[in-house]
Amino acid sequence: MDVISGMRIEEIICVYMELGDDFHECIERAARERDIRSGAVLSGVGTFDKARIHHIKHTGLPAEDQYVTIEGPVELCSVDGIIADYRPHMHATMALRGGELFAGHLEPGCLVLYLAEVVIAKFAGAELERDQHPEHGTPRLRAK
Repeated sequence: MDVISGMRIEEIICVYMELGDDFHECIERAARERDIRSGAVLSGVGTFDKARIHHIKHTGLPAEDQYVTIEGPVELCSVDGIIADYRPHMHATMALRGGELFAGHLEPGCLVLYLAEVVIAKFAGAELERDQHPEHGTPRLRAK
């Protein structure tokens, strides 16, 4: 276990997205434009015309992802995550009109249907980055 300390919230920003925006790309673009090298996606809601997620397929090593594309309309019920070196790592829960639920790691290609609203905290203090774990190759969060 690693504990990364010494951070504080410097600023809170809200991001509004509209029809056709790529959700993941907008979060990364906002992070770069607002110089959010390290931060947290605190909350988010919206609608997708199409959503892309991945989740793990099994508990063994090496890790293996399964990718899913969900055709809309999709309700984005919640999203949160961590921004490290300007790149977001987000997880979301989503629902289809018929009640089917999806959860997983949000991928680029989630296209906003009507709108999406997200709250991001910008951290000051320690800077975060991701590298590969030396033993099993999975991503890990580190202080830069």
